[in-house]
Amino acid sequence: MRGREVYVAKVARLPFVSVNVGVLPTCQKEIAKRVMEIDIPRLEAESGLKIKAEHPLNQSSYSGISAEKLALTALEELFLGLAIDPEWVDFFRLGSVISHKIDENAIHAFAKVVALRAGMKRANSLTLDKACSSGLMAIGLAYDAVANKGAEFAIGGGVEKMSDVPDRLVRFGLTNPFDGRLMAALADEVARDLGLTREELDDYAHESCRRAKEWQGIHRFIAPVKTADGQIIQFDEKIERRAVDRKVFAKAQRYPQFAEREDSPKCEIVTPLNSAQYADGGGVVLLTGKKGLKKLKLDPLARILAFAEASGGTPKNFILKPEDAVGECLMMAGLEWKKLSHIEDNAAFAVGPVSLMKRRGIERDRMNRHGDAISHGHAIGGTGGALVVKAIDISLQDKDEYYAVTVCNAVDEAPAMFFKNPRA
Repeated sequence: MRGREVYVAKVARLPFVSVNVGVLPTCQKEIAKRVMEIDIPRLEAESGLKIKAEHPLNQSSYSGISAEKLALTALEELFLGLAIDPEWVDFFRLGSVISHKIDENAIHAFAKVVALRAGMKRANSLTLDKACSSGLMAIGLAYDAVANKGAEFAIGGGVEKMSDVPDRLVRFGLTNPFDGRLMAALADEVARDLGLTREELDDYAHESCRRAKEWQGIHRFIAPVKTADGQIIQFDEKIERRAVDRKVFAKAQRYPQFAEREDSPKCEIVTPLNSAQYADGGGVVLLTGKKGLKKLKLDPLARILAFAEASGGTPKNFILKPEDAVGECLMMAGLEWKKLSHIEDNAAFAVGPVSLMKRRGIERDRMNRHGDAISHGHAIGGTGGALVVKAIDISLQDKDEYYAVTVCNAVDEAPAMFFKNPRA
């Protein structure tokens, strides 16, 4: 994917908000138990109806706001003050894993509907569904469109709502389809294979939360969101709710290996506190070439040097694939690992960044310097877009010259994107 030079002209991201898993109130559990005891197959056979009992929906500060509205909020911020009209955009890719399957407004050609509502009437549009890496893959395809396929202006990113849906559906996206284990169980197995310890993972997660809290309010390029009750959200909500007392991490319960089994064995060292939690959020970026920058009358925020994907055949190794993807980017750019000033690795589980740091001798200050998904949450299809915005912000403020963004995804894949800071 190397043609003409591609630059990031403008970026915007949504604040990440915490998602609370829908649970039944204690007073309703007895009623629910009686409902589950009903002979549903017999009733279905007699009535010809499909009957389904579902737990309460997950909730967040974005509950009641459609995924489409969130995407439009991010795009509105992206287009604000631009010297071009949205009609000039040639190419639009939007990552989403859950929202476009559940939201009634998102089922039909989600990305195209968003594009038209945003005024991008000419944009070739497509929804990207590639698990956790959807948002980053969308930006990778936008990069290719400008570099090699003649697009002058391309937008890529992702948006996701894990609220307003039953938690059962979210868990499907976090389950290995080959053996039914949660992705946490696969990460736990890899951690033990590599000889990592619970203490190492907890230390990393605790430090991630501390660093994110220190950076809260310093980050930029935020598209404020007005909630259904009129609240304006401008900061990552989860960061304020994450524990910063190291002792709390040591007391965390271990993840079950299977979500649907009451007798499920537990993970040995992976816990909810050294892993990412659900979130709603996302981010988008506008890409163009040198001529496009002149039309926009903007200086570039970043130059994209390379984009690569790594894929394997062992589902549990998904957590290790970012190393291969970043390594491929470095090879394409003709640089070595030591040239990387900063790596933004999603960190769905602390196993990923901890193992990469140990295998490549990367100091903690070069890995997720201001926190990661463990501290601000993970919005599945929206995270990749938000991480690119965050990494660009960090590079400009900290004057990093070269940096990378990578996100692992089930079932043993990861893309990575390599950037240069034109202002360093």
